[in-house]
Amino acid sequence: TDSHKNMARIWIGRVGSRDPVLFQEAWSARRDTQIRFLKLQVEILQSRLPGNRVIPGPAERRRLLKIGAELGHVVEHTLDILSIKTYRRWLREERAGRQARKVGRPRLTRSLRELIVKLAKENLGWGARRILGELKKLAVKTCRSSVRRVLVDEDILPDPYRHAPKGVQTPWRKFIAMHMNVMVACDFFCKTLWTPLGRKTAYVLAFIHLGSRKVFLSPSTCNPTGEWMQQQARNLSMWAEDEGIDVRFLIHDRDTKFTNAFDEYFSREDGGVVLTPYQAPIANCYIESWIGSLKRECLNQFFCFSLRQLDHIVQIYGSYHNKYRPHQGLGNRPLGISKDPSCQTRDIDVGQIRCQQWLGGLLKHYYRQ
Repeated sequence: TDSHKNMARIWIGRVGSRDPVLFQEAWSARRDTQIRFLKLQVEILQSRLPGNRVIPGPAERRRLLKIGAELGHVVEHTLDILSIKTYRRWLREERAGRQARKVGRPRLTRSLRELIVKLAKENLGWGARRILGELKKLAVKTCRSSVRRVLVDEDILPDPYRHAPKGVQTPWRKFIAMHMNVMVACDFFCKTLWTPLGRKTAYVLAFIHLGSRKVFLSPSTCNPTGEWMQQQARNLSMWAEDEGIDVRFLIHDRDTKFTNAFDEYFSREDGGVVLTPYQAPIANCYIESWIGSLKRECLNQFFCFSLRQLDHIVQIYGSYHNKYRPHQGLGNRPLGISKDPSCQTRDIDVGQIRCQQWLGGLLKHYYRQ
């Protein structure tokens, strides 16, 4: 400081020609001690801060560069809150005339936070990825971590048991990945019917094209006979022809309801029916996952009293899946949309967003007016 400099001049004026050198050496030792003391305080403060680094803002960056210029930017031994590489990058940017910008991600607007909370509270079974898919449909730009942070702040915690297992690449996975566009998987699911004659079990045969994730559902029946199975094979072929899908491979398990006549209908020289291993539902994971979504999001919420009611519920969900539901395996976009909406914004007006509902509000589709 100026007072210290004045004191140094007074002492230098009082002593001889050699004494100023001794005085400067004594003062430098005291200065080094002060620097070590200050650095220790910085280390203690850094240990108390969350995370492993401190991110200076634009104003703090300019102050550091200004004081560093007085030292000739030789700050390797005194720089603690950031690396010397970052400091030198700041120098290059300053010499190039670049202005320092605010670091970090932009904060979520209040309207966007309200929309995320609204979607989560109106749809209790939706997680962060499912909500992110709806936001993409509304041309709202955000990321999964931001959605998850809002849910955690609002104490809307996700289900800890809904994590997909991470497996290694196997020959079966490679086979599926190579033929997704010409492969259809199918499986049965059941629903109990409460009729005047007692409880009955209804069966529905579900098909999913792995490449496009489009689904086709058979009508329900309480007695899936061989003739009924052959009719569903013909129905699938007509649906695939209308959708432009080449059914080269058909995957299903070893259920006895899949008759030989059903398998022969799909037999061909370059493909055919592929049977999954015994007790290995993960080998047919696409249709298993879809049936699980159908039951969690829709079917488990209803008591069914007739086949007609079951067909109505299942077909509505199938149409909702093929037209409006975002799919995580396709970039969280609905079927038929090849890219994200062109208008990406964070400033949204919740009043512009409308909601279309099916099955008494159980299924929802959000869109802009």
